Amino acid sequence: MPNSINQQILLKSRPVGEPKESDFALVETLIPEPGEGEVLNRTIYLSLDPYMRGHMSDRASYASPVELGSVMERILLLYLD
Repeated sequence: MPNSINQQILLKSRPVGEPKESDFALVETLIPEPGEGEVLNRTIYLSLDPYMRGHMSDRASYASPVELGSVMERILLLYLD
């Protein structure tokens, strides 16, 4: 698995109105080796769901907000080779 790259989407700023590309940052890091009792999965298909809007806001919501500069853990992207 040497040179394997992990892509992460970070929340750079809280969107005002419709989210823009500038509200996010793409960061690439090396994929760590799985430890004892861990497994590494490759995700191929994911989705972007409307409920994620609540995670991008810092207002009171049913969803806890993503901190600025943190990974959008619930953002789901389509990745094809």
